[in-house]
Amino acid sequence: MIESLADSVEELGGELIVFDNGSEDGSDKAAAETWGDRSWFTLIKSTENLGFAGGANRAIKDIDAEIIVLANSDTIFLPGSLQTLLDAADRYPDAGIIGPRLLWPDGTLQRSLRDFPFPGRLTAEHIPVLGRRSAVNFPHTREQRVDWLVGAVMVFRKEHFVTADGFDENFFFYHEETDLQYRLFLSGHPSVFVPSAEVIHIEGASARKMFGREMYLKYIQAKLKFLRKHGYAGSLILFRLFMGLLQGFRLVTGFLNPRLRRKDIRYTAPYCRGAFHELFRRNRREN
Repeated sequence: MIESLADSVEELGGELIVFDNGSEDGSDKAAAETWGDRSWFTLIKSTENLGFAGGANRAIKDIDAEIIVLANSDTIFLPGSLQTLLDAADRYPDAGIIGPRLLWPDGTLQRSLRDFPFPGRLTAEHIPVLGRRSAVNFPHTREQRVDWLVGAVMVFRKEHFVTADGFDENFFFYHEETDLQYRLFLSGHPSVFVPSAEVIHIEGASARKMFGREMYLKYIQAKLKFLRKHGYAGSLILFRLFMGLLQGFRLVTGFLNPRLRRKDIRYTAPYCRGAFHELFRRNRREN
């Protein structure tokens, strides 16, 4: 990630701040040894993992800049993409978040456009005909406003970020960017997708280290948290009903198709049991 940005940051007269979120793999030392003598490079270390939201809030707090580009460590910026995103920030001064077109490491499209995760929209996304109208299936080829963007790379004005009170640190993993973009949307600052900027994203790299193959269960926890905070009356019930039916379908499909369950953990019995537990367990802490 740093190598892909180094020349652009230097040419543009910017600053690159690496916030080390309690890592234990020596990556902080490697970064400091390689880039520590550059005037534009700063390393900030945390002794504990604060989660994405907490780490981002700490990193951004003391930055004195109008425009901030927040990037995950598992991203690689393709040539010219940083400048393209900064140009877009000038064109869309009222945008809440601006995001690039994301690619898998093999260069294929990583779909990053999303609808806000309310039950009706989630249900429609999984119905073949209605799913065509879901943001995830929109053409990722034109500049457009969307509900929210996968937050591997987020460009925003610090003024808007501060006014929105930054990331909600109750979201430790997943949907922290959804929550922020929803609050920005409500205050008149929509998200904007800029496909002419392209960034490779190795999705879930940090989550796999921490949670292994069960990281998908964290999505369920995060969606429940989002709906408790922003949902309408009955949205939690509808979400649990929809997800329960979906997990039942996956359980049966995986049983009938061994190849599918070997390919995708979400079709295995242990995962489906874990999903049902997350959806319906009692004494869940309400945040």
